[in-house]
Amino acid sequence: MASPTNELISTGSLRAVADASFLIGISICRQWETLESLVDTLIVADEVWTEVVARGKGKPGARELQGATFVARRTVSNSAAVALLSATLGKGEAATLVLATELGVKSVFLDDRRGRKFAQTLGLKTIGVVGFLLFAKKGRKIEEIQPLLFQLKQKGFRLSDKLIAEILEEAGETL
Repeated sequence: MASPTNELISTGSLRAVADASFLIGISICRQWETLESLVDTLIVADEVWTEVVARGKGKPGARELQGATFVARRTVSNSAAVALLSATLGKGEAATLVLATELGVKSVFLDDRRGRKFAQTLGLKTIGVVGFLLFAKKGRKIEEIQPLLFQLKQKGFRLSDKLIAEILEEAGETL
């Protein structure tokens, strides 16, 4: 798990496309500053912007995304591809993947398992909130990830006890 994450984030000048669940998760953990310190440009599709900022007004991520100076909002050109992928994935995930391919961005911040598998078939490198937090912990950007994982779980992120235990072990933390 650490190797793809390290390869994804430590490539110098990182541009990545993110979907809504990743942005919401980062907001729940209050890790926008950490995200900004590790990413030069974070790109979000209009569909993701609408999901987080317009429909999510007053919820985690809305204020942070709207005020982030390192975030660029973009419109997907191939709406037919988004519609086709939306039959299998959520509209935000579909737009994120199509936008990444249109822009030639190889790094995608995405939590949905089906979305990540599909992204990998497209040759995209993926990381979710938990992998990002682990990377930040290993890079000494954050001190502990245990409370952040519990915040995510409490707010409805699907994290098994087994996954939490594995991540904490890799991070050098205990339950």
